[in-house]
Amino acid sequence: MSLILSGKSSVCPELFIRIILIFIIFDAGTIPLFAQSDRVLPLSDGWYLQSSAQLDKDGKALSGTGVETKEWYPVTVPTTVLAALVKNNVYPDPYYADNLKSIPGYREGRWLAMKKDSPFYPSWWYRREFNVPASWHNEIIILHLDGINYKANIWLNGEQIADTTEVIGMFRRFNFDVSSRLARDKKNVLAVEIFAPGRIADIAYRTKQVEATTGWDDHNPQPPDLNMGLWEDVYLQAGGPVFIEHPYVVTDLDLPALDRAWLTISAELLNRTDQAVEGQLTGKIGGVSFQKKIGLAGGERKTIRFSPAGFKQLIFNNPRLWWPHPVGPQNLYDLDLTFRVNEIESSRKKVRFGIREVSTYINEDGWRGYQINGKNILIRGGAWMTSDMLLRLTDRRYDALVRYAREANLNALRSEGFSIRETDEFYNKCDEYGILVIQQIFGRSIPDEDLAVELIRDMILRIRNHPSLVHFLGHDETFPTDYLDKKYRALIAEYTPERTYQPHSGAFHIEDRFKTGGTRTGTLELWTYATPSHYYTHKEDGAWGFAQSGGIGGIIAPFSSIKKMLPEQARWPLTNDIFSFHTVLQGIEYFDLAITSLEHRYGKPNSIEEFCLKGQVMNYESARGMFEAYGRNKYEALGITTWKYDAAWPAAMTWQYVDWYLNVGGAYYGAKKACEPLHVQYAYDDRAVYVINNFYQSFTDLKVSARIFNIDMQEKFSKTVTIDIGEDEVTKALVVEWPKELSKTYFLYLMLQNSQGKNISENFYWLSTIPDLQGSKEEVITEKGWGILKAEPVSYADFTQLQDLPKVQIQKSYQIYREGKELKAFVRLKNPGKNLAFMIKLSVKKKTGPEEVLPVYWQDNYFSLLPGAEKTVEAAFLTGEDEPWSYQIAVDGWNVE
Repeated sequence: MSLILSGKSSVCPELFIRIILIFIIFDAGTIPLFAQSDRVLPLSDGWYLQSSAQLDKDGKALSGTGVETKEWYPVTVPTTVLAALVKNNVYPDPYYADNLKSIPGYREGRWLAMKKDSPFYPSWWYRREFNVPASWHNEIIILHLDGINYKANIWLNGEQIADTTEVIGMFRRFNFDVSSRLARDKKNVLAVEIFAPGRIADIAYRTKQVEATTGWDDHNPQPPDLNMGLWEDVYLQAGGPVFIEHPYVVTDLDLPALDRAWLTISAELLNRTDQAVEGQLTGKIGGVSFQKKIGLAGGERKTIRFSPAGFKQLIFNNPRLWWPHPVGPQNLYDLDLTFRVNEIESSRKKVRFGIREVSTYINEDGWRGYQINGKNILIRGGAWMTSDMLLRLTDRRYDALVRYAREANLNALRSEGFSIRETDEFYNKCDEYGILVIQQIFGRSIPDEDLAVELIRDMILRIRNHPSLVHFLGHDETFPTDYLDKKYRALIAEYTPERTYQPHSGAFHIEDRFKTGGTRTGTLELWTYATPSHYYTHKEDGAWGFAQSGGIGGIIAPFSSIKKMLPEQARWPLTNDIFSFHTVLQGIEYFDLAITSLEHRYGKPNSIEEFCLKGQVMNYESARGMFEAYGRNKYEALGITTWKYDAAWPAAMTWQYVDWYLNVGGAYYGAKKACEPLHVQYAYDDRAVYVINNFYQSFTDLKVSARIFNIDMQEKFSKTVTIDIGEDEVTKALVVEWPKELSKTYFLYLMLQNSQGKNISENFYWLSTIPDLQGSKEEVITEKGWGILKAEPVSYADFTQLQDLPKVQIQKSYQIYREGKELKAFVRLKNPGKNLAFMIKLSVKKKTGPEEVLPVYWQDNYFSLLPGAEKTVEAAFLTGEDEPWSYQIAVDGWNVE
């Protein structure tokens, strides 16, 4: 006897309830209908993968029993096809050396069309057998496929339940009611036939995107399978006749008092039967509850709202607010929604949200600014890329990457348009760590505009509850078509009207900012190399307005990462094909200006180790200079999401602050230094010392000191002043009286202390009596069709004297101890000699091997110690079950023995 209200049932609701009650009374050992609804059965393990080119069976046969899978590849979903084949040792590690080029189907450069002789051009089958839990015997069961790239035919138990006309588009979630197709008492077989993107005409496209799939632009090579596969979760969900979908919490704060919040709760209810159903929708937020009685006709979908006008309990007094780090805590609430039919649970949804109010505005100069809870906020962040080229999206990688941003006091990430529409795991981490997200919609307009709209509709419904989500960008460096632009605006107005939108990521010419939405993009010069003074002295692409992707290029990976990605023969000299392969698609010549600048400023390196060491120093000063310039110029400067934050595969020289190995170098620690919430800094334009306060509170009796040293550490200048500074303010603390007799390379040491003499911020600069002066520059088109910058500066700052710094022995002591799931390191350093210890680098290593432990969150790194100075530095790192004594602290540096 079936107890489910299916489309073919003739059981009336009253009789249905009686049957349920009888079932409960007489079968107490069985879980009653709806009792644990919205349960989920993950379909992750136990899959097999094979190319259709190797099979002689159709979907009907493959989704039946008795299929021999001995020649198939065992896989765990989610996985792309290429990732699965690499894991099964069919192909070598595509991230090492130039192994990727050896994989069939690989193409040079940027490409959209897949060759027909590629092994990924034929469809690939994912197949899995499973049993339905006995407790689900009478429930409605929904099959969810949360990410398919790019098209699919779906078969279950010999029946096709969907085809490629329905299942298309990488960024859509698909679900199917499979209740009547499932065997409840024997094995079921699910078979999914995947067709890759790129099965299009192989012509020279004058665009970077033609399908609703991910792309990699010029960030890294294109994986040969174009990321085809089941790239997100597959699972079954059980429930009663009515399912809750798309719950949403809107918060409205009383500004500026912040003492009251007005919550509006909405959700869609879907009656999955053809019978009328009545029930009660109940919501709980902590100790606050609210409910409504609701009736739905057969098959009806209805949106239900709870507003504070009708439900006074949704007016929260003195709410716990969500703030971005570091200006406040990341308070989060849980909403629990339950729909019951006659007191029996049919469906349940839980939503995490934050009470906050975010807005953007256009200032009188046409630039976009941001406000959080009524307060202005300077955006300093990076362009977020998909965290792995093969879409191996792990919690460990998400946690490390977003935590690195928090640790550096970066407050925003721009989810870039050619990447995937990011997962809930990414947004969850941003919610927890207090990182604002600017979500780009697409890279380019695609021909199938209606498909693009459906993808974005689903994306908005999926991510809109996250407090970290603040703003939408349309397309990357281009405008969407008029049709798409209108549709995007309509979707945002319908589903999340509290968020703002602009059609274009940023103008190439700043006068176009009024059309693009108040932002500009980067320039070829910035993406290649920029001196720290550039952002102070250039208004076209310096620290002024809002830059979505302006930022330093030529970021060099630490040597420890170089060793992992490149064989020894490919590490030096740099001008070889394998090293070039691990830069950007343009090749290493793209960074000619960065390499030439390094050689002139720091001296020509003689080895890869020396190149990497000098690269960290150069990257540190540029990244620090960029972020400090934005801090000094707020709020004429409103923000930057620098190009770019992370890399999707191992890159030796590229745009990255955190590399694929979760390693960070000079650029990251330069940015971290600049983004201290209460910070002392030097300005390269007026050569004055400033204090930057990013907190929403004032400070009094702050002591600011500045000291200048020659290369031999002879002190040439010293001055101390006391200042007060208001909330979110910039104060010029002192003007340095520059000595006339300075060595070609000299040093400026700054210190900020509170009234009790506690150090709040310190900063150390290496400066030159020879200025960085630009000369001629032009864009040159290479044989491959790429535009690169050729420049002839008039002069370079000269730091070559740093090569002659005497060696220094650092005294160290440390403790490593466990604190919860992490190990903590407490390191004490002292420079006992008379010489500067320049650019000290700390690392955690296992005592059993030379490899660095990663990720490690150092309080400070790549710092210098004056003669006689002492410093204490803390770090945190995850280790699994290893004990503290398994690790040691290594101390290296520019001139550290």
